[in-house]
Amino acid sequence: MGTALQHNIGAFVALVTAVSPQAASAAVNGASVDRALHNLPLSCVLHNIAGAATGAPSALSVVSKLQHSPDNSTWSDYIPPGASTVAVTPALTAASTDNSVAIDLSSANRFIRAVTTPTLTGGTSPTILLATDIVLGGEALLPAV
Repeated sequence: MGTALQHNIGAFVALVTAVSPQAASAAVNGASVDRALHNLPLSCVLHNIAGAATGAPSALSVVSKLQHSPDNSTWSDYIPPGASTVAVTPALTAASTDNSVAIDLSSANRFIRAVTTPTLTGGTSPTILLATDIVLGGEALLPAV
C-alpha cells in the first residue's frame, strides 16, 4: 500500500461547499459543481447542517437534495441508479444538528448542485442557519501514489 492510501485521504476525496452558511426561510440553490474538474467522481456524500433558528418557529425541518445538469443551465432532481426517488438527506428537525446521505453518481450528468430547503412552522418571520457540503469520491482516475 502506498503512502497516499495510508496517510492522505485528501488525495481521494474533494470537499465542496455547496450551500454557503446563511440564514434562510426558503429553498436555496447551491453552487454548481463541475464533476469534470474532479475526474468525474462516481459517488458523493451530501452533508446537511442546521444551525440556530430565529423568530421562534414551533417546528422546523431542513432537507437537501441533489440535482444534475448536462449544460450547467437546465437542472433536474437526480435519482441514483436502482433508486425510485430523489436522493435526499434525512430531515433535520432540531437546531445545531447535521446528517448526510451517500449518493451513487454513476449516472449523473456532468454538473451537480445541492438544493437545501428549510420548512419553518409558526413564529414571527422565522429563519434558520443552514449549510450544505458535498464530499466527492470514487474518481474515475485515481491520483498517482
